[in-house]
Amino acid sequence: MKIGIFDHVERLSNIPLNIQYGERISFVKLAEELGFYSYHVAEHHHSPLTVAPVQGPYLGALASATERIRLCPLVYVLPLHHPIRTIEEICILDNMTHGRLDVGFGRGAPVGDELEMWGGNPEDSDAIYRESLQVILQGLTSDFLNFKGDHYCYQDLWMELKPFQQPYPPLWVAGNPIKAAQMGSNLITEGTIEDLPRTVETYYLNLEKQRFNGGIFHYPKDPLLGVSKRIFIADTNEIATERARASYDIHLSNYTKPLPGGSSRRPRVMVEREIGTRILPWTVDFETAVKQERLIIGSVQKVTEYLRKYRRESGTNFLLLSFQWGNLSHEEAVKSMKLVASEFIQNTNFDV
Repeated sequence: MKIGIFDHVERLSNIPLNIQYGERISFVKLAEELGFYSYHVAEHHHSPLTVAPVQGPYLGALASATERIRLCPLVYVLPLHHPIRTIEEICILDNMTHGRLDVGFGRGAPVGDELEMWGGNPEDSDAIYRESLQVILQGLTSDFLNFKGDHYCYQDLWMELKPFQQPYPPLWVAGNPIKAAQMGSNLITEGTIEDLPRTVETYYLNLEKQRFNGGIFHYPKDPLLGVSKRIFIADTNEIATERARASYDIHLSNYTKPLPGGSSRRPRVMVEREIGTRILPWTVDFETAVKQERLIIGSVQKVTEYLRKYRRESGTNFLLLSFQWGNLSHEEAVKSMKLVASEFIQNTNFDV
């Protein structure tokens, strides 16, 4: 089973931004040394939830500081990106890393919020996402790009850059196993150990339907399927719970979008058809997050027992862990990461 790291790069108010960037580079270098498979960074704007909203330069810096760990934007929010620039950025990063780039695509979560802030119509987010995805995959695999849609139109654009990996870097989809299977994408989702075998089954049933349908997607032989969890390890369960609760409160507050005068707005309410179909992340309280296994917290023994069970019973082949969230410090994140590596990655007797 492969283990990756997910990161919002949340703002730490007690240290300068340049120091925080330097700590993150050190963190990812250490993750590579410890044997972690990949590092994935989110995209958000206009909030303390991330101080790396432009993933290209950030991943470029990480690429120059590492040699083996795979790097991935999870996700590019396509309605906020020009597809041609996205093609070029993917090609540059994939070649800079000698083929260590993975790529996640999405329309944005919550739906349309930041597109609306930038003057777009949030109702158009899905249509823009679909067109942009077609443009990007065609541009990565063709010498000349031709496309005609409602939002983008190109004729005979020479695509000078090509990705290092052929036909293009491995793809990731967050959340929907059917959508991931249709795209031939790796899947990162949420859920309990008990729920995951059904998710895996749904993915493979749909993947087999797609393999021989042709089209723009490439279908890998061994896709990665897993879940994202926030994790924190301390000397005792009680200490872990107390510290994680405080940090989780900060994490939830980071979803706010600050306004002048010290006020703030939550991201816009979902359009009517979305209400009830998606869990809004800032509404999940600490107790619910623990119950739903979104948070894995406790002593080394407790967390190790959970990881062993996950490996035995989830039916997945991947796990994506977030070590630094809320106001957890660099030192706290490193401690948890080292413990996971020693118990889960470097321990050859882990399944015993």
